[in-house]
Amino acid sequence: MTVSDCEICGQAAHGNHFGVLSCRACAAFFRRATLNPKKKLNLNCIHGQNLEIHKNGFFSCKKCRMKRCLDKGMDASKFQLDRDMISMAVVPTKTPMIIPQTLATFLGRPSFLIYCNAQDPSSPGPAKNLVDCNYLLDRATEILKNGSWKPFSPEMSSLEKIAVGFENMRILKSSELKYLSHMGKDHTLLFWEQEMLNTAEWLTNFSEFNSLPIKVQVIIMMEVVKSIWQTYGRFEKLAKTAEYRRKKLFTNENLFVVGDEACLDSENTEVDVSWFTNYSYEQVSYFMDCFHNEMFRQIIKEFETLNPTTTELNFMLLQVCLHQAGKKLQGDVAKVTDYLQDVIANQLHDYYLNVRNMPNYSARLTKMMKVNNLMRQDLRRQSEKSKLAMTFDVFSLTFSHPEMMC
Repeated sequence: MTVSDCEICGQAAHGNHFGVLSCRACAAFFRRATLNPKKKLNLNCIHGQNLEIHKNGFFSCKKCRMKRCLDKGMDASKFQLDRDMISMAVVPTKTPMIIPQTLATFLGRPSFLIYCNAQDPSSPGPAKNLVDCNYLLDRATEILKNGSWKPFSPEMSSLEKIAVGFENMRILKSSELKYLSHMGKDHTLLFWEQEMLNTAEWLTNFSEFNSLPIKVQVIIMMEVVKSIWQTYGRFEKLAKTAEYRRKKLFTNENLFVVGDEACLDSENTEVDVSWFTNYSYEQVSYFMDCFHNEMFRQIIKEFETLNPTTTELNFMLLQVCLHQAGKKLQGDVAKVTDYLQDVIANQLHDYYLNVRNMPNYSARLTKMMKVNNLMRQDLRRQSEKSKLAMTFDVFSLTFSHPEMMC
């Protein structure tokens, strides 16, 4: 698989956007400038004649960047609602990625998660379909090895960097909100891919990990990613659902975010469970990560009331994820996660004093911890249900790395 250059800025492209091979950053710029009338860019040129309009992918003039988009043929009418899913994107990498010839790659749709209609030889009992996670884990490891590419100011704390990186991820991966009327295997595997890779990219902005030797650093970070990716995805989707409700984009309480710019109505979406169980949806819904959980809905309401800043949200997310990783992995990893929790607690204190000018923030912190405690309770209940489902062999599905799913 080769990587092509963005026709706008010359950096690695991620797919075809608005009719032009381009990166997500240029696509997001063009989208903001043309498709969102509430956020029209002020396109005044700051350049004279014959000046370099961009350097190393960074533009100093929005009008010049917009002109280049139009000159290369970007057209707002060519917007694709289902474009640039992770499984379909060209993935930038420093070394060629070797993917075995499966039906998916033969047909031109490479996947990081490979679903096989064959029994795992190591799994006793009835035949189970296999989800091979090796390629997804390789991709996540590559992201961690490459580290953060963002030009952060050296004065920024890790919490600030993570918050900025989190917001950038949301912007670069934003698109028209897509409503799903059917939820099946392809969407589920796609959302798992998104959550795993988003978690890996998010953690690259944690500077304290960089103090570890590179080999130890990647190993520990990868173990943390494997243990928290579902928690990260669940937390982020809850927060985004609350944000959409607060902005009146969701007027129906049964609408929930389920992936990058994808949502569904829990009462009016057809859910296909045939690919992972021999039971009906009604029979297995109790064991699934569904939206019938009242605590799930309560967390969203608490998020709506709290309305956290990006920094507060990332502190909350880090605290839940690091606590869970330490509890799961124990040993040296637990020591690292305990240390990192102390780091972000001190950095949150500095944020309130120096950025928010809020020396008395105890009431705010109490509300944040209420959400986190509810989140931990919800995760414990979901974990208990998963163990129960495994005990009674509810799901006809096995994983190459089962520790990722528990």
